[in-house]
Amino acid sequence: MSPEQEQDHITLEEIISNAREIMLRDGNHVPMLILEGNKNIVAGPIRDLPDTHDERMELMHFLGQAAAESGRVDQLQQVFMVSEGWISMSSEDKPTGTRPSQDPDRKEVLIISAVQIKERKKQMKVFEILRDSSEQVVGLEEFLPDEKKKDESVEIPLLEAFVHGFRMAFRTKFN
Repeated sequence: MSPEQEQDHITLEEIISNAREIMLRDGNHVPMLILEGNKNIVAGPIRDLPDTHDERMELMHFLGQAAAESGRVDQLQQVFMVSEGWISMSSEDKPTGTRPSQDPDRKEVLIISAVQIKERKKQMKVFEILRDSSEQVVGLEEFLPDEKKKDESVEIPLLEAFVHGFRMAFRTKFN
């Protein structure tokens, strides 16, 4: 992962702004991890993200371990992930358990998630990707949670797997 830079704390808003700019300019966004330690920020793409959730969890755990073992990030302060995906809205006429990628009414989305370690805070923002008839990205519209669910805690299993892998390797390295 690279590049590295010294800087004040990076914000979710900065990550969102950068991701939106890339999406509008390039029409896609390579899955990306951004790590902030005590002294630096390291960012890098996630190449060949596996198809299944279990394989992704294993990969993220491995990447967390590799990041800690590399020594390029000291005490992990926060980690961000930017990726594209699909979202599907549940309804009574859809079979339960349908994967969003298999739903004909799915929406293409840009997902930006964050875990702040000390604060034990998790955040996620989801933006619907709007394309014109020639498939060019023409906008991103924030996907707001259902009013009843907006105060529920956010689950971000991929980043949680990354943090767990990082912590395990970090403890092993310094014990």
